[in-house]
Amino acid sequence: MPENKPNEERVLLPAPKEPEKAKEAAKVPERIEKVFAGIDKNFTKHIAKVQEFLKQSSVSAEKEGIIETALMVKGMIESIGGKATFHGSDDFPIVFGQLDLGKPKTLLIYGMYDVQPADEKTWKSPPFSAEIRETSQHGKCIFARGAVNSKGSLASLFNALKEMKANDDIPVNLKFTIEGEEELGSPHFAAFVEKHKEELRADACVDFDFAQDTDQKVTMQLGVKGIITFDIVCKGGRVGGPAEKEVHSSDSAWISSPAWRMVQFLSTLVDKKEKVLIDGFYDNVIPPSKEDMELLDKLAKTFDENMILREVKSLRFKYDSHGADLLQKYLYLPTLNITGVSSGYTGPGQKSVLPSKARAKMEIRLVPNQKHEEILEKFRKHIAKHGFDEIEMEDIFAYPWSKTPVSSRIVHEMIDAYRILGREPEIWPLGAWSAPYYVFSNLLNLPFVRGGLGSGDGEHSANEFCTIEGIKDFEKFVVVFLNEFAGKK
Repeated sequence: MPENKPNEERVLLPAPKEPEKAKEAAKVPERIEKVFAGIDKNFTKHIAKVQEFLKQSSVSAEKEGIIETALMVKGMIESIGGKATFHGSDDFPIVFGQLDLGKPKTLLIYGMYDVQPADEKTWKSPPFSAEIRETSQHGKCIFARGAVNSKGSLASLFNALKEMKANDDIPVNLKFTIEGEEELGSPHFAAFVEKHKEELRADACVDFDFAQDTDQKVTMQLGVKGIITFDIVCKGGRVGGPAEKEVHSSDSAWISSPAWRMVQFLSTLVDKKEKVLIDGFYDNVIPPSKEDMELLDKLAKTFDENMILREVKSLRFKYDSHGADLLQKYLYLPTLNITGVSSGYTGPGQKSVLPSKARAKMEIRLVPNQKHEEILEKFRKHIAKHGFDEIEMEDIFAYPWSKTPVSSRIVHEMIDAYRILGREPEIWPLGAWSAPYYVFSNLLNLPFVRGGLGSGDGEHSANEFCTIEGIKDFEKFVVVFLNEFAGKK
């Protein structure tokens, strides 16, 4: 088995030269054509397998269906001849699988099988019915929680692997780390990786996912931001306000309000342009490298600002910037966001109360080279500096950013896979979202990429879907990429 050595794993190549437009799909070898033919022949069965997986709920926030789904994932690994075991939390198993075929190269595959709650009232069909409907824009689609994030692609991955196995054509050894609490922040994943470094040795790591937008453009991010989430709670008592429970609102004439104190504190965190006012917050933020700036300049030529505004239903960006400058702010500036605020009565009508506490849920996105320990300490100092000693921080969770150089070999192998299938990827040096990819790049010292064909929309919201045609494209992409990774032409 390979060792995770930086001088062997991070093979640096010249940055890829992007043609002006994608070429037509290249001719693939006959053995790959046979796998493609199998995918086409059995595609109705493949869709049924995806539906079966999506029909099994796996809402980690509610501990709903997690064990049942983990057993399904274990069965998928075993169906291609691999071995699988449970690790991590008993309630949220990490499914670790191995398929050792005695091949020269080993690929570690990351995935997730949990989903967000699906309690929105605007679903047009039950969120775990995996109903197929014809749409005017995207053709036939599967509508289900997890369709695009990310159970649809996980089930499709194993469809592709089973077709490759049927043709005796899986060209690499495979290892799997499929977790069931990604939507909770992956609290047990890093410890699992630390404990099993030896078993997780590989040449590289990939997260196969639907990476096309609804206009079929392929996006490829080479990293993700880090994240910190926590609650801040302002309680009555020490500096005034009801100490134990809410009281009648008439008492606000002489008793102070924790809700107002929370509002006052929140107003100290940012200015009117939402620039963070915490001392030293932007320390250690590094600008894009030369090669990243080249990628941003290329991105600016194809980046559709209006499409982004349409997707998020906004009339404007908060910056008066455009092109590469706007992209740089989006990707290379840290953010401080309020994800929710609660206090007192929030039901219909009015209720005359003075709340005893107020709570705000906070989120910070970190960029290279920020460290979450330093940012948390600066936040605590900000609380003290402004005299809000009654505010406490709770439920803190954090993990770092992660990044793979564009010159890494596995990046080129993924780009080549896209181009063989006639797609030209739009390469982003970083993603503004967050995922626990740091465990691979930092703890295992593995080059990491995420990608795949296929598209959908609506993750974390009602009427989430993935396209039927995208599933077939995704399965064929898996086949081509694994052969590129193996070096088989």
